[in-house]
Amino acid sequence: MQEYKLEIELRQVGKYDNNDYRLFINNELMLERPWNLPDGYEYQVVHVTCKLPNGGNAINLQNIHGNLVLGKINIDNKEIKHTNGYFEL
Repeated sequence: MQEYKLEIELRQVGKYDNNDYRLFINNELMLERPWNLPDGYEYQVVHVTCKLPNGGNAINLQNIHGNLVLGKINIDNKEIKHTNGYFEL
């Protein structure tokens, strides 16, 4: 396993007062937080440093309240292609 710096874009769909969510990386809970999008903003970028294995990996976003979706994912400052949070290293 190797350590990577991830930047994960969380985009809001619709307008909600609260966007509480949980963020999992390879089924491990990394973040659980409430979040309110300030007026004029479309997304939030979450920064996580973690160790990932070679091969398949997955980032899962669980909405508690509101509706956030995964946007761009950067690993070590390079955008990677993903399908609903699933990507290969």
